[in-house]
Amino acid sequence: MLAVRHRWRWRAMAACAGICSVMMPISRCRSFLNSSSSRSGRGFHPTARHVVNEAGFEVGVTMSPEEADRLGLKPFGDGGAENETSPRRPKLYTNGPCRSPAAAQFVVPCLGFEDADEAEQRRMATEALEKMRRNGFVVLESLLPTEWVRKLEAEAQAFLDLPQEGLIPQPLRAGRTEGHLAFTAPWASDWLLKNDLILEVVAGYMTNMLAAGRTQEEQQWALVQWLTSGASLDWFLLPEWGPKRGPLLDDPPAGCSDVGEREDVGPFFGRISLIRTPPGSEPQKHHRDINFPGPAAQVTAQVALTQLEANNGPLAYVPGSHRMVMPGFEVVANPPLGSVVLYDSFCEHRGIEHHGTKDRYAMYYEFETRGVFSGYTASHFGPSSGDHMKAFRAFVDPELRKWVERTLSAAGG
Repeated sequence: MLAVRHRWRWRAMAACAGICSVMMPISRCRSFLNSSSSRSGRGFHPTARHVVNEAGFEVGVTMSPEEADRLGLKPFGDGGAENETSPRRPKLYTNGPCRSPAAAQFVVPCLGFEDADEAEQRRMATEALEKMRRNGFVVLESLLPTEWVRKLEAEAQAFLDLPQEGLIPQPLRAGRTEGHLAFTAPWASDWLLKNDLILEVVAGYMTNMLAAGRTQEEQQWALVQWLTSGASLDWFLLPEWGPKRGPLLDDPPAGCSDVGEREDVGPFFGRISLIRTPPGSEPQKHHRDINFPGPAAQVTAQVALTQLEANNGPLAYVPGSHRMVMPGFEVVANPPLGSVVLYDSFCEHRGIEHHGTKDRYAMYYEFETRGVFSGYTASHFGPSSGDHMKAFRAFVDPELRKWVERTLSAAGG
């Protein structure tokens, strides 16, 4: 896939975090480049530079916009749109006129969480964590104040429509647009980013430290062992799969998450963005946001700012796919405004087509463990995006790490 990197060059990424396409085979781009000279005329040899970081991950292919245009390459390859070869699965809808009673197993009703006593809050958190572990995602229904969330839609539209100093939105698969948020109100708000239920579930779920200090090849062979041992999430708790000491742990290379310090385990705040899905957007291909180091290493929170409907671009998830279980159906999460969907980046999912008449906006923020390869650099969304990212991390991490310490203490770690 190709992603515009600032305004002066295009960058073909091997993988992206969060909502972007993951591990798109760079061989497709290579094959296209290798065969383009025969299609575009004798004597034309595109100049492309393949970049591999110290962990062995191919960070991307860099070329000029002119060469990309001449080759017919577009951002994110074919746009990530579904095609005739994509598998079609029956859908279960969590809400709305198409709601299926069977989809209730993926939802935790959270209305009144803030006013509930501690015992009830812990019950909700335990239920949400169990569903997250079993399915790879969980719908936290009506967790946030509806009217507060509703006001953010206009803010999101203005943010993506108006130029933001040092921030450059990027094209996303199948007609979407993504932009990193600025560390300012209303986005840098306690009620939006420091919800105790979200932080407790994330802290309890994210136990995969396989990427910390390991090369791509080491992670790959470890995942083979994980698969052959039964693909249990508890496998990642074994001491031999904790952080590996060495230079990759001390200083994660470009494209790999540098959250926390070398002695830290568990999740930290990653990055935060807005995505706009315009009317007419095609359905996305099924994908995972990351391949390495497997499940429980990166989690995304989706906060819809436009009411999600059955066909205005909600996300559909394949339950259990983070544990390599493929049930043959997908669950479309279209809960009421004020809900939050947590999903493992290793869980297979896709954006549904948008047949509505207005843009659909959603905010996404990620949690990740050290060393996870996303393909993003600090300046992917503009020269100032890294500074804003660090500010968000400094804002959220103190509260998140309290829950991590509580979780480790309860587990005897």
